[in-house]
Amino acid sequence: MKAIIERFIEKDFNKTLSDIKKILQIKTVKDLPTKDAPFGEGLKIGLEEVLEIAKRLGFKTTNLDNYIGYAEIGSGDEYIAILGHIDVVPAGDESKWKVMPFSGEIVGNEIISRGALDNKAPIISALHAMYCLKELELTAGKKIRVIFGTNEESGDEDIKYYLKREKPPKYAFTPDGRFPVVFSEKGIYTFRYSENIDFKNTNILELSGGEKSNVIPEKCSCKIRLSNEESLIKEINELELTSKYRYSFNLEEDCIVLTCFGVSAHASSPQKGVNPIIGMFTLLDRVLNENDSLKNFSKFVSSMIGEYYDGSGLEINKKNLETGDLTLSVGIAKLNKNNVEIKINIRYPQGVTEEFLNKTLEKKAKENGIRFVRDNHNPPLYFDRNSTLVKALQKSYLDVTGRDEKPVALGGGTYAKLMPNTVAFGPNFVEYKGNPHGVNESIDIEMLRQGMVIYALGVLELLKN
Repeated sequence: MKAIIERFIEKDFNKTLSDIKKILQIKTVKDLPTKDAPFGEGLKIGLEEVLEIAKRLGFKTTNLDNYIGYAEIGSGDEYIAILGHIDVVPAGDESKWKVMPFSGEIVGNEIISRGALDNKAPIISALHAMYCLKELELTAGKKIRVIFGTNEESGDEDIKYYLKREKPPKYAFTPDGRFPVVFSEKGIYTFRYSENIDFKNTNILELSGGEKSNVIPEKCSCKIRLSNEESLIKEINELELTSKYRYSFNLEEDCIVLTCFGVSAHASSPQKGVNPIIGMFTLLDRVLNENDSLKNFSKFVSSMIGEYYDGSGLEINKKNLETGDLTLSVGIAKLNKNNVEIKINIRYPQGVTEEFLNKTLEKKAKENGIRFVRDNHNPPLYFDRNSTLVKALQKSYLDVTGRDEKPVALGGGTYAKLMPNTVAFGPNFVEYKGNPHGVNESIDIEMLRQGMVIYALGVLELLKN
């Protein structure tokens, strides 16, 4: 059976790559909603194109008001699902990419594009893997769905919309983690710290950094009223010698436009990046005088959050040998006419409670004259490693790769947290990084092809149950 599936996928693979490229070339970044596009026109166009591809492959398709859509074969009350998302995070500084980030270009043995790994190429490849099963008539008429979400990167409203209208799957997986099966995912908790600012009593005129709470940005910018240029340059030089932060500045009349440069990374692995928001507030804490109305907030961010990626500065650090330790990442900073604010993303393991985070974070805010606002929360996911779902998918992974690896735990969040009976499974092997959410995001083409065989055999294993 494995050989038959491999031959079909090999024969169809150029069509798979062509369909992947079509979707990668559509800029599916969340935008302002319109009447019939809840997450913006780009995502509406992307969803329509994905469903058109599925229809051409012979699937029955359903569009749930441009929130989410699916393609299916077979019939029955119960179904097996593969779900992924076509929305992506912004590309950042496009000049740093090897190719244009929405080109879908193949370079060597990789596709380089925003969404190549997270998550357009994997879910389109999964669609073609199910096309293989359909054409080979291996599903015995049982129902299989490939679900295409549009809001995974910024709220999961698509899955909530789906579950109000559709029955959840009997078994499902999302190719949005890594191989082998991801049996546990950390909880995701986002919140904001802010403080009112008296603009008559600050030298900071503008400040901004980041677009998404789940991404460490590449830079943070600030406009500061010129007071002591030599002192500022001295502090910049010292920080550049003792840290990984890099700064630039330009004179603009009686102001300095200051930029701190970092290294972008996914919020689930903040230690892999360099956070320019922290770098900016660290510098401001050094140069602002005690009477500046932004001084308290700068000091708080610099000392209590800082580079404590484990949350120890806020006294929320928790360790877990099985599923990984708590991590903390600042993704957004902004200053408006009323206040200064940062948005923070926490990934936490089993054993940490939402109540603990609420109380501890609010207590720290009150102690320092800062305002605390909780945003979104998704609790941790934990699957029994001996469950039917985990064992069936593990078997398909072993049969295709020969790699006898144990199920893994990840810090990243996927649809598995919201969709019942779902785990993350693929698309990449542990040794392949691919830089999701970063510059030159990529997926290895041979790994993509092998993943399709794993998905097909995995679904066949689940159909037995």
